[in-house]
Amino acid sequence: MILHRKAYLECVIPKKNRNAFYHLVAGRDLFGYVLIRQWGRIGTKGHPELTVRFLSQEEMMREFDRVINKRLRHQYKLS
Repeated sequence: MILHRKAYLECVIPKKNRNAFYHLVAGRDLFGYVLIRQWGRIGTKGHPELTVRFLSQEEMMREFDRVINKRLRHQYKLS
């Protein structure tokens, strides 16, 4: 896979017992553009990867930015 962008975010809020991560990878493989997400509690393997395919790089990057902005609104921090 040819990597375009990736991000790793964490949300740690002890008062809410929140200790979560969110990993996002945008790239291109043999079949087109792909966005791969994985999330869960820090220290675990997390949920199985969620893979979404796109026809264009612009669509993929728009979705990448949308997901990052949503996570930042939910108190995640880039690591």
